[in-house]
Amino acid sequence: MADAKDEAKEEAKEPEGPIPCSPCRGTGKLNSNSGGEPHEVDCPWCEGSGVLIPEHDAQAARRPEGDDADDKSQPDVD
Repeated sequence: MADAKDEAKEEAKEPEGPIPCSPCRGTGKLNSNSGGEPHEVDCPWCEGSGVLIPEHDAQAARRPEGDDADDKSQPDVD
């Protein structure tokens, strides 16, 4: 008979194999209505691979160069 500690260890195990990307459900594609016309685009969260990329910033590709995502400073307001 397994005790509570053994059950907790079983639940805490890392999943085996690649983890599917949640936003695209592992397909690597999303439907976009940008531009008024529905079309399929590569998922920015997994870059079209369908596999979760840990610590990946999906908005980095569209951020202007030199704009630091970690900079949380607020603009001066008069």
